[in-house]
Amino acid sequence: MTKLNKLPAPTYGWLGVNYAERELSDNKAELVSVSEGSLVKADITSDARYELSAQENKELTVIMYISDEDKRVDVSAKAESGSKLTVVQVFDKGARTAAQLTADIADSAELRLIQLYIGGADTVSEINPVLSGYSSSFKADIGYLLEGEDKLDINLIADHKGRKSISEINVSGVLADTSDKTFKGTIDFKNGASGAKGAEKEDVLLLSEKVRNKTVPLILCAEEDVEGSHGASIGRINEEHIFYMQSRGIPEDKIYELTARSKTDRIIKLIGDEETVSRINKTLGRSDDDE
Repeated sequence: MTKLNKLPAPTYGWLGVNYAERELSDNKAELVSVSEGSLVKADITSDARYELSAQENKELTVIMYISDEDKRVDVSAKAESGSKLTVVQVFDKGARTAAQLTADIADSAELRLIQLYIGGADTVSEINPVLSGYSSSFKADIGYLLEGEDKLDINLIADHKGRKSISEINVSGVLADTSDKTFKGTIDFKNGASGAKGAEKEDVLLLSEKVRNKTVPLILCAEEDVEGSHGASIGRINEEHIFYMQSRGIPEDKIYELTARSKTDRIIKLIGDEETVSRINKTLGRSDDDE
């Protein structure tokens, strides 16, 4: 058993958020390097190791579709000065994955991360962007849809080292049945990151009284001239909202479906690739024309 997703500032052990413990084997996959091309797609069905590099003043988008079970996916990324790197990761149903993404973001460079977890039978995901450059930026949009006995543990640590660096973390998802989700979002302002700004928020919809949700926002600060904020909205569908929609002829089960769908649709629309979106819709039992 290996301890993964360690919280950078541990809290009470009985809360069960300091780390996730999983059986973990060595990732012996061949390293794949990606540094050219505006759009690269990868279908990942086994252990994988990727090294991504957006060259100076260039743009690179990498879309990873992660399926099947029991695998490790390790991604090391670098956004060179003035570049824009977009990483899209879709975790399909049944994906039992230990995923790690580390990144270094240089001067005036941008890393955009879009993640969608459709189930994630027992997935552990660690994300560690380092905003090392002046005016570097990181934006994450993460969505999840968990049901049955799905289990998901996400640990995101945004390390601000560069002056006037900016991070924005948006997370939204749905928990149904007896699913279990932990999201740990940390904004860490290191000494020297003057003028840096960081914000994070999570919106969680609970569709069952048996789900287990843990939301752990954390701001660490070793620099005075910074701005950090965090917030979370966790709850069930408002009764007034249900009554309003029922009064317009929408049955209750459809109300729950539409509300849950809205949490993931925002993420899906950000992907911007028809082939990937079509594959997601197929997994979710939707048609491409379904509105």
